Amino acid sequence: MTKGTSRGKAYPLFAPTPRRVALALGVASGTVLPAGAAYVLGGLVDGIASGALAPGETVARLAAYLAVTLAAALAKFLLDDWLPMRENLWAELDASKDAVDKVLALSQRAFERHDAGHLLTAVNEAAFGYGSMLVYLTVNVVGCLIASVALLACAAAIDVVLVPVFLVGFALYFVVNWAPAREASRLLVEMVPARDAWKEEIRRVVEEKRAANASGAEGFYAERFAGCAREYQARRCRQGVADCVQTALPTAISPALQVVVLAVCAALWSTGAVTLGAAVAAWQLFSLVQAPMAECCSLVSFCVAMRGNLDLLRELAAEAAEPSGFEALAAGEKDLVARVDGTLWATPERGEDGKRLWAGSFEVRPGELVVVRGANGTGKSRLLDFLRGLSDPADLDGEAQLSSQALGAAYLTYPVSVVPGTLGDNLLGQAAGPEVARVLDLGDLPERAITDQPLNLSLGERQKLGLLRALSRPEPVVLLDEPLANLDEGARSRLCSYLAGLRGSRTMVAIMHSDDLDAAADRIYEVRDGRLERVR
Repeated sequence: MTKGTSRGKAYPLFAPTPRRVALALGVASGTVLPAGAAYVLGGLVDGIASGALAPGETVARLAAYLAVTLAAALAKFLLDDWLPMRENLWAELDASKDAVDKVLALSQRAFERHDAGHLLTAVNEAAFGYGSMLVYLTVNVVGCLIASVALLACAAAIDVVLVPVFLVGFALYFVVNWAPAREASRLLVEMVPARDAWKEEIRRVVEEKRAANASGAEGFYAERFAGCAREYQARRCRQGVADCVQTALPTAISPALQVVVLAVCAALWSTGAVTLGAAVAAWQLFSLVQAPMAECCSLVSFCVAMRGNLDLLRELAAEAAEPSGFEALAAGEKDLVARVDGTLWATPERGEDGKRLWAGSFEVRPGELVVVRGANGTGKSRLLDFLRGLSDPADLDGEAQLSSQALGAAYLTYPVSVVPGTLGDNLLGQAAGPEVARVLDLGDLPERAITDQPLNLSLGERQKLGLLRALSRPEPVVLLDEPLANLDEGARSRLCSYLAGLRGSRTMVAIMHSDDLDAAADRIYEVRDGRLERVR
């Protein structure tokens, strides 16, 4: 799905394709083919009851019944089980990949509305659940309905009196299923926030394990997790009871319905309306029709119960389609990379209730090296996020113009992410710039196995990895948040000389806590007492 997909069209529940239509017909065939075995059995019963079958004919018909039954079982496995299951797996994976695309397409302000657990639920459970819903409704339910109609026609061919009996069975299955399914769906929706909070605590324990050990806070983390787990467990138990009820009720009425059909068949046989074999075949047909009815009820119940997850995915699709707000800030001047003039805030609140970072003017022209200095917490990194379009444009009270080059800049930011694998894997699809690698002196990093464990890379090695990524990219604008942090003196000196040599060919904005780049800088800005001012 594209980023512009509207919420109403995102994640449809019925999406037939030629392949899915063929699969639905296969599901119907896998259910209907055993009806042939019922007719063979009926003929065998009539032959035995009338005494018209010789022993050899009886054995032949038994063999034919066995062959038809085995063929029907094989067809059911292939057409009704295996092929739909394979389509289900593909649909689940496709939906999960699509959800990941939606997360990556979120603007920063849309992304920050949710915690990690919420988005993990969307990509994992909700997306996989949607894939199942799509195949169930497009393939399995359609196939079951076709099979039910076909079996109803077979029953009508025996005697039309059987038709209302079969229809009553259909209706009862859905009636006893609907109310429990609605209740299970309601409880599932109520359970989602508790599940998200539980997952978020799991993520926090895993990601902050070292910090918890270092600060002796194991008990605090364990207690928080236990509280979230208890809340989720209580809600999950209530939802599980409703889910079991909605699954069990249709199965519970099956014996009663079989007795009713058996009584009708016996009555028809006793009046001579049908032969004994036809009565047996009709009873077999009703036994067969229970399978698609039960499956149809179960699948529809599942889809009703999953409605909350579907709403979650559609909300994600709608948010991914939202404009970031930076589109309105496109720079009109050709010879301008960025201009910001106003007050930058760290919170949506303004005035005394909000946190103001700084007020002032900032400008970058092509080919310049611009240095920004200031104490920690004064909004320097927020400025780079704003230039890169990784914040909310509403954070700025004032005016701004940002070129497409600024919004697509190469960016050294924190924390430096690490993926398990080689150095090549950690360049995220880019090739390392040979000159950048020489300047940074990577040591044995190119030969090492890299993991995301805290002790695998030193702070200096992580810094070099982040610099190698940013400076190896081809974008003409580079944003560097404290490029000299955690580097040894030799690397700092070589990097400063390298960055100075890029003036004119690339535009650079660097946040600094030292004067190492001052001599090469075209502009120097500093945050002083809540004001961003140009000092050179």
